[in-house]
Amino acid sequence: MTRLLLIVGIALLAACGKTDTPAPADTAQVEPLAADNESVVAKKKSGIALDHIDQATRPQDDFFQYANGAWLDKTEIPPDEVRYGSWTEVRERNEARLKAILEEAAAADAEPGSDQQKIGDFYTSYMDESRANEQGIEALRDELGIIDSAESIDDLTRIFGRNLSLQLGVPFDYYVDRDQGDTTRSLFYLFQAGLGLPDRDYYFKEEEKFEEIRAGYVAYADRVLGLAGHEGSAEAAAGILALETRIAEIHWDQVRARDRSARYNLTAVADLPGMAPGLNWDVFLAAAALDGEEEIVVGMPSFVTGFAAMVPEVPLEDWKTYLKFHLIDGFGYQLSQPFFDARFQFRGRVLRDQQEPRQRWEYALNGANRLLQDAVGQIYLERYFPPEAGGRMNTMVENLRKAFGESIDALDWMQPETKAEAHKKLAALKVYVGYADQWREYSRVDISADDLMGNMIRGTRETYDDDIRKLGKPPLDGEFSRGTQEVNASIRPTTNEMFFYAGILQPPFFDLEADDAYNYGAIGAAIGHEMLHAFDNQGRKFDEKGELRDWWTAQDAEEYERRAQVMIDQYSEFEPVEGLHINGELTLGENIGDHAGLTMAFRAYQLSLDGKEAPVIDGFTGEQRFFMGYASDWRIKAREGFVREQILSDPHSPAPYRVRGVVSNMPEFYQAFDVKEGDGHWRAPEDRVKIW
Repeated sequence: MTRLLLIVGIALLAACGKTDTPAPADTAQVEPLAADNESVVAKKKSGIALDHIDQATRPQDDFFQYANGAWLDKTEIPPDEVRYGSWTEVRERNEARLKAILEEAAAADAEPGSDQQKIGDFYTSYMDESRANEQGIEALRDELGIIDSAESIDDLTRIFGRNLSLQLGVPFDYYVDRDQGDTTRSLFYLFQAGLGLPDRDYYFKEEEKFEEIRAGYVAYADRVLGLAGHEGSAEAAAGILALETRIAEIHWDQVRARDRSARYNLTAVADLPGMAPGLNWDVFLAAAALDGEEEIVVGMPSFVTGFAAMVPEVPLEDWKTYLKFHLIDGFGYQLSQPFFDARFQFRGRVLRDQQEPRQRWEYALNGANRLLQDAVGQIYLERYFPPEAGGRMNTMVENLRKAFGESIDALDWMQPETKAEAHKKLAALKVYVGYADQWREYSRVDISADDLMGNMIRGTRETYDDDIRKLGKPPLDGEFSRGTQEVNASIRPTTNEMFFYAGILQPPFFDLEADDAYNYGAIGAAIGHEMLHAFDNQGRKFDEKGELRDWWTAQDAEEYERRAQVMIDQYSEFEPVEGLHINGELTLGENIGDHAGLTMAFRAYQLSLDGKEAPVIDGFTGEQRFFMGYASDWRIKAREGFVREQILSDPHSPAPYRVRGVVSNMPEFYQAFDVKEGDGHWRAPEDRVKIW
C-alpha cells in the first residue's frame, strides 16, 4: 500500500540547522494546492450544514446556538449514548467500516498466527454470548484464585505488581515514555490510581447527587460480589468505599496531577524503600518485571509514600476483597449477563445517565481496537484513507506553521531570546498524517476463538510487556499512541510530534469537497489546537528535543502566566451544570489550545488566500464560513451525568464552551460577524485573552 506518512516543515528544519529528529529519507513530498485561489475555491461547496442553523439566534449573541441550534432542537441523544453529535456521527461511520473488517476476518479461513486470524478469532470469541453466560464467574476463577491464595503483605504486594499490567484495582498506573530529562532513553513512569469512581472529588462532595452516586457504588459492589459468591457482600462493599476514600485522600487533585514539572521525579530504584516504607519494593518490582531497572519516574511521590504506609494498616482480607471486586468490575462486560447488567446499571445509568447499553459488537470492536489496534488500523488505512487528504492536510499544516511563526515574531510582550527558542521548537515539530512510522506487531499474542476472557487477559498483559520491552532500547520516532482508525489527534511532548489519525479525516471535520474556509475552521482548528499544545501552560515547559527545560526568560514566563490567568478566570465563570463551574485551572491547557489554535488557523487561512478575496458561498463570506466550520466541530449534546464527570475529571471544557469561550476573545470573529458592545459575545478589548 502507498506510504502516506507526512513529516512536514523540512524547509524550516533546514533553516535552523541540524536537528536531533531528522525526517526519514522517504518522506512523501506533496505539491501545494493551486495558487489560483478563486479558480479552486469557487468550485467548492461551503461545507456548512444550513439546516443546522438557528435563525432565531444572532451569531453575535451565542455562536454555538446559532450554528447548531436547529440540530440541537431536533436531535435526541440515543439511549445507548451519553453524548451525541459530530464526533459520534463520525465514530459511528468508522465503526460500521470496522465492523465489516472484523466480520470478514471472522469468516475468513485465515492463516494461523496471522493478524487476520487474531482479529477474526477475537471478534468470534467476543460475540459468543452464550459461552460467556455458561461460564459466568468461572471465566475469572484462576485470577480470583491467585488473589485468594495471598497469605501475607508480601503476597499482596506481589499481586499489586503482577496486576499492574491489567490496571484493575491496583494502586498505581503507569506508562513508558522517553525520559523528560534525557530523551535518548525510555523510562517507566509510575503514578497514582486505585479508585473506582471517576475522580477523588466523588468521594468527598456533599451534594445530594454525589451521595446518591456513592450509595449506588456500594450497591453495585454488593451486587457483583454477591454474584461471585462472596459471603458478607454488603459489609464488604461498604468496606471498599471506605478503603477507596482513604486512597482518595492522598490523591493529587486534577490540576496538580497535570503539572508536568511536579510529576517528573526521577528516582533511583534503590531509594524507593526509603521514600515509601511499608511496601516491599523488591517484591513489587520483580512481579512487575521491573527488577532490572535502576531508575523510574515517580509521578506523585506523596501518594506513593502515603499508599505504602496504608498497605500494612489495612487488613489483608480487605485488600483481597478490594482486588477481587476490581477484577470483576474491570471485566464485567465480558462476563455473563448478570455481571454485564450490574456494571451497566452503575457505570452507565448512575454515573453517566446512559439509558441503554450499546450493542455487543460495539464492545467487541472497542476491545479489538485496544488490544490489536495496529493490526486493525492497517486494514482501515488500506480501505478508507484517501491519499488526497494527506496532500491537503500537508498544505494546511505548513500554512499554520508559517502563521504561528509570524505570530511569534509579532508578540510585543516576548523577549527576542525566548522568541528564538520558540522558533526552534516550532521548526522541529514533526507532523504525521494517517500513518505511523512504527507499527506494533502481534506475534506474541495468542488469540483463540473460544476463549474471550483468556484473550482479554493475554492481550492486555502483552500490551504491558510490549511497553516493558522498550526499556533499555533506543526510543523510536513516529509511534502512534492510538489506533489510526480513531477519530482523534494528539501530540507527544517528549518527542515533539503531532499525530492526525486517519479516522478524523472525514466530514464534518475534513471535507475534500468543501472550500478552504470551512476546512481551515474545522480540521485547521484541530491542527492548530495540537500545535499550540506544544506551547500551552504545560507544553511550553519542553524544548525542541522534548526535554523539560526552562527556555523562558523570567519576565516572559511571568507575563505568560498573567495572561493565562485571564483565561482561567473567564472559564471559571461558566456553569454547565447547576452548582458546578468549569475548573479554569484544570482546563487551561485545552482552552489555550482551542483559542490560540483557532487564531493560528484563521491566520493560516488568510495566508492560503494569497491576497485574493474569498468568494461568498451560501451567503457567507470566507471568514464567516471559517467560524461556521469551527462551530461544526462541537455540535454535541450531552447528558448531565456525563457533563458532571467531565467537569470534575476531564481537562477539556464541555462542547458549547469550546465555542463560546473562544470566539468571545477573537477580534477576527468580532469583525466577521460585526460584534458590538452589548452583544452576548462582547468583551472589552482589555478583557480579552491574548497569549499567542
